[in-house]
Amino acid sequence: MSTQKQNALLFSCPNCRKKLKRDAEDFPFCSSRCRIIDLGRWASEDYRIAGESVALPEQSYISDITDDASY
Repeated sequence: MSTQKQNALLFSCPNCRKKLKRDAEDFPFCSSRCRIIDLGRWASEDYRIAGESVALPEQSYISDITDDASY
């Protein structure tokens, strides 16, 4: 197999940029450590999905259910 074909089969870990194959156990990450680091970034809101913010209603569906005395 040529070097160009071998490079085409490799992907980069989105965290550390280490090269890995698609069949890696933690794909698309190179390790469980990089997977956890990425999860932490989502949890701490370092990553955000582009778009306008959505305003949440003042009362939630849960409080509507618990206020209902019919059950």
